[in-house]
Amino acid sequence: MKTSVCLFAAALLAASYVWAADSANDIDWNRARDLHQRWQRGERLASADQAYLDRAKAQRQQRPPSSRQGEPAPAAVAAVAQTGGTHREVAPLEVRFKRLNSICLHPNGNLLAADGGARELKEVTRDGKVVRTLAPGMAPEAVATAPDGTIYCGGGGKLVLFAADGKIVKTVSLPVAAVQVGAPDPRRARDHGEMVSGLVIAGPHIFAAIGAGWSVGSKSRLFRFDRELGQPTLIAQGLRGCCQRCDLAARDNTLFIAENAAHHVVRCDINGKVLATWGTRAREGLEGFGSCCNPMNLCFGSDGTLYTAESGLGRIKRYKPDGTFLNLVGYVDVERFNTAGSLAASCSNISFAVAPDGRRVFIMDYKNNLIRVLEQPAS
Repeated sequence: MKTSVCLFAAALLAASYVWAADSANDIDWNRARDLHQRWQRGERLASADQAYLDRAKAQRQQRPPSSRQGEPAPAAVAAVAQTGGTHREVAPLEVRFKRLNSICLHPNGNLLAADGGARELKEVTRDGKVVRTLAPGMAPEAVATAPDGTIYCGGGGKLVLFAADGKIVKTVSLPVAAVQVGAPDPRRARDHGEMVSGLVIAGPHIFAAIGAGWSVGSKSRLFRFDRELGQPTLIAQGLRGCCQRCDLAARDNTLFIAENAAHHVVRCDINGKVLATWGTRAREGLEGFGSCCNPMNLCFGSDGTLYTAESGLGRIKRYKPDGTFLNLVGYVDVERFNTAGSLAASCSNISFAVAPDGRRVFIMDYKNNLIRVLEQPAS
């Protein structure tokens, strides 16, 4: 799915009911939601439509949170959680994006960012300088790199392979086309195609999670390819990733799948055989996963520990690969989710990357199109 009912779209859905009686409000929130969904899919909107969407976003931002269903404005998570964790949020990187969809760590220590709005991959230094841009020919949704500097990205129904020097080696269509999971939702004007929500390299293979469907009913399929994007093989299906979000990580030829709608991590071999699952939903404490659909994203540190990111909470934690909880890393400010409602808070992509020394964690801010930073204090 190129769009999501989560984040802004969910807020617009709520707004279409909550603010319908407000005569001073001249925004048609159903139209705004539809425009937002088209924009999320990578469509180029007509100038009038883009202006209308921008005005809707601005009006949504200006309306005081206390007017939304009579609830008081909540505090930012980062502001109330600074006493815990090994890291603290510092200033974000000074690079901006048109629509940031995913980030990962390059073998040279830089970051690779999938900017769907610009239809580019950007290589960014860890102090925020863009040193290279790559044009995959579509709006990238996910990105991964191999130890030799080879780059893979997926989006727009395609997978693209770049050589280390940035030249396109190969482009292939996804092995599924317009996958429909369950009956079409009659509330929607159109169905979604597939979205690449996870890419990871393990040995001589690359794996892609490809999803379809709506909200918590969304399901993903897991495909294995060779490193030249050949020999596509379906190794798992029916993975429960809300809004087609089904992130992947890999270590020692073992795959780790963030089956967020089930609140657990699935560990499987390269053939899709499940080796173990771990994790549980928890409203309190740190060991479990909170909000609607978490863990949303996964990433291995260089020390072999698995980091998890929880959407709606802005929370980063560390586990052993067997699921043993190690510690809280920290929080980033997610007030933007808290003021939108429970559905909007549930499953926004929170892709992230961990610096080789573990002292900095770079977290994608989906709404504001920037990269937030958690940093371990020098002491």
